[in-house]
Amino acid sequence: MRKKILFLAVFSYLCLISSAQNFVTLYEDCNYTGKKHYLEAGTYRLYQMKIDNDLLSCMQIPSGMRVTIYENDNFEGRSKTFTSSMACLDGEWNDMASSIVVENTNYQPGYNQNEYVVFYNDCYGNGYSQTLRPGTYSGASLGILKNNISSFTIYGNLRVRAYTTSDNASGYYSTFDASENCLSSSYNDKIRSVIVEYKPAGNYGGNYGNQFASFYTDCSYGGNSIRLHPGYYQGDKLGLFRYDISSVEIPSGLRVKVYMNESLSGSYYTLTENNSCLSSSMNNRIGSFIVEETGYGNNNNYPPNSNNAVIIYEDANYQGRSASLLPGTYSTMAQAGFFDNALSSLTVPPGYRVVLYDYENFGGKFYTITQSKPGFIISGWNDRTSSIIVYRDR
Repeated sequence: MRKKILFLAVFSYLCLISSAQNFVTLYEDCNYTGKKHYLEAGTYRLYQMKIDNDLLSCMQIPSGMRVTIYENDNFEGRSKTFTSSMACLDGEWNDMASSIVVENTNYQPGYNQNEYVVFYNDCYGNGYSQTLRPGTYSGASLGILKNNISSFTIYGNLRVRAYTTSDNASGYYSTFDASENCLSSSYNDKIRSVIVEYKPAGNYGGNYGNQFASFYTDCSYGGNSIRLHPGYYQGDKLGLFRYDISSVEIPSGLRVKVYMNESLSGSYYTLTENNSCLSSSMNNRIGSFIVEETGYGNNNNYPPNSNNAVIIYEDANYQGRSASLLPGTYSTMAQAGFFDNALSSLTVPPGYRVVLYDYENFGGKFYTITQSKPGFIISGWNDRTSSIIVYRDR
């Protein structure tokens, strides 16, 4: 009886912590035990799931999140959707998941891939770092940054609420509307939880945050839909929308280049206005696309990049499976959603800096990169990286 009461107490605590999060937690064993892995909203094929194939046994799903698990890789086969935590998947699904889609139903229309905050455990943007998008982050989700934040950089129309007396982002807080190179003694290494939020309307002069193209699975703007800001969207980023787009809405100031493959390569069609039903040459055939602002200069000899993330590739010349990395510290390649010893090329936006390491936890020799590289034949770093740090210097 005591064990049952203790389990219920622990379960209630975990649910309370989870309810404020913007990610789901996957467990390899039932009753929230065994190895655990965190996934934010996104589409995750087998190699991106962090949890190994056919090992998922239970999930913590906070309010506002939705998880769909698939029997096979690439979102194929049978599927089942969950909107609340599951202490143990039933026999039909226990140890059966091979790909996953995580959705945040609290989606904000102004969400912008360029808007995030990078927190550092040392002053002047040094030391361990973690990128956080708009959301509520308890002490548990901050991990080693709890009581260990000394500086942060804000990108976009965001502000930070810092809590020094609460692990659950409640009670008294201080608001920061601008980046901090080195927090004062009142906050340095004393922040226990944070909220990253948009500034009130009227505080931001630009309208980029409201610029997005909308894609629909059915003609006449019907079926499932997704809204995307300017950026590069390879097939693995499209998830369920890959090869299933039938109509698009494109506002003034944007255009879309669509490819009939998943790698943003070869010939493409350019769309500059709404299309209620795509022609047979594009309908349900689009595997990847670029959303860009009108007038944006694109040199086709330059590797694709969304200009707000480093993209690492499994093969040379920006080919093969890929992962997008925001500024942060990735002690293993699994943490980066990638394979160990598999990095063969990468794109680096202007103002970014990448450091590759031989071993996990930033051990061994290292290699600093400040520009895109189609391969590592000369440097000898092909299929060698086991941990990585991404910096944004400007």
